[in-house]
Amino acid sequence: MKSNWGSTTFLFTALLASPAHIAHAGDIWPFDVINIDEGKSQTVAYNGLEKAEKPWNICVLFPHMKDSYWIGVNYGIVDQARKLGVHATILEAGGYTEAAKQVSQYNDCLAKGADAIIIGAISEAGLAKSVEEGKRKGVVQVGVINPLKSDLVDAKIFANYDDAADAGAKFVVDQAAGKPSKMVHFPGPQGSGWAEASTEGVKRAIAGSSVELLEAKYGDTGKSEQLRLVEDALQAYDDVNVIFGTAVTAEVAGQALESAGVEDAIIAAYYSNEGIVDLIKSGKVTATVTESPVMEARIAVDLAVRLLEGKEHYNHLSPTMTVVTSDNIGSLDLTRTFAPSDWSPVYSVE
Repeated sequence: MKSNWGSTTFLFTALLASPAHIAHAGDIWPFDVINIDEGKSQTVAYNGLEKAEKPWNICVLFPHMKDSYWIGVNYGIVDQARKLGVHATILEAGGYTEAAKQVSQYNDCLAKGADAIIIGAISEAGLAKSVEEGKRKGVVQVGVINPLKSDLVDAKIFANYDDAADAGAKFVVDQAAGKPSKMVHFPGPQGSGWAEASTEGVKRAIAGSSVELLEAKYGDTGKSEQLRLVEDALQAYDDVNVIFGTAVTAEVAGQALESAGVEDAIIAAYYSNEGIVDLIKSGKVTATVTESPVMEARIAVDLAVRLLEGKEHYNHLSPTMTVVTSDNIGSLDLTRTFAPSDWSPVYSVE
């Protein structure tokens, strides 16, 4: 069922923040998202439910909670479940190498009789058979954060990471201002889908520009792995002056560049975590992109409840994106991107 509620306007893929796009701190709704139902992309003002009709049991799967990005998603899930009055069980697999563990966790959700499963997928292919089984059993399934192409899920909300990378890389091109520049891109874990999509976005953004992509170096988003990858790139290429990639890459790149004696390099990311905020403010990181993952998580819970209660819902949503720089970070409502500073991961909402 497709809804026609909410105001609609055509979307520009990435937005440099302006007063019209800034929420007041503390406001949750409305939140602008892109409705991609039936292949048409229009912005809609999303408003969440005030309360669920009953305390549904929702199971939530995360790849990991190693960084502030996924901790923010945890906060959005937990806080929205509490607001709606539903139960939630949150399971994290421990990393993008743990696809088999996530499949086992999904099957545990089914076995324990979850009414709905919210999926932050490690591997869509790896989960395919389990998702089919969930569909046969009539369990509501909602994809969140990481792309799911399958029509077996009832609804999904995730960023188009090719567009996010395109927006960030275009900003890098502007910063290069025609000066020949050598970029290495650090997309994230190969096989995730979103990492590969980011590489396509980078290639699209820099086509015909003065920025040359030397290599895309894939790997897990843990800090030690990203630091190793950046160090390897700096050893392999002595003329690198643009480091682009995950938020974790941007966090650790300065250390690697300093050790290698590289000065005046551009560091930018195509998504954000909390560790990058001070680096943006200080100018050590040039730019990042945010798609407001806390709000994606809230909407995923809301979609699950709407589906369980037979209410109007959207089938495929994508968040609007903002390029974040030192010029605009002070005016952004970061409560839509990160958990509160004193938040610790919660695994159960009773």
